[in-house]
Amino acid sequence: MNIQEGIKELESHKMKSEDIRTDCFNNGLNAGIAVMKKLDEPQKPVVDSFVAEWFEDNKDALDLAIFMAIRELDDEEWPHKKDFENWLDVAENKPIETLIRMRDGYEVEKEPLYCVKIGKGYFSGFDETKVTYVIDDAPGALAQRIKYNSKEEAEMDAIQIGGTVEEVVEG
Repeated sequence: MNIQEGIKELESHKMKSEDIRTDCFNNGLNAGIAVMKKLDEPQKPVVDSFVAEWFEDNKDALDLAIFMAIRELDDEEWPHKKDFENWLDVAENKPIETLIRMRDGYEVEKEPLYCVKIGKGYFSGFDETKVTYVIDDAPGALAQRIKYNSKEEAEMDAIQIGGTVEEVVEG
């Protein structure tokens, strides 16, 4: 149960009556609610997608999986072969604490995406003989534009077709 659920539970026990006994009971509940509102609720860790993927694959035996992953680092040189191993081997990431806290929930860090803007439209691909694009205020246009994982890849097409690169805001 998190703090908000606890507050909701206490609120549900409040009584509706006009006598002194009920007032005292409700005052006690209100005092408890006030204390709960002052508590610090731990924030969910925000992790890269490769950390989330490793966690999901290993959450059923997490303690053993962490132990084994750390043992495997002993035999390898830096940088490691996998992104997760590199992340695990950096103390500033607080990897063990983060992985344990992920049991209570986590968020995956959104990686930026890029698109190519051409005038008042967005690049949507190549037809047999020409560049195709969608006008940015047309219904569904934003869903049809090509989204690139890297800025460099978007810049290559932008140079080729005379467009500019924009970071995509998903949401």
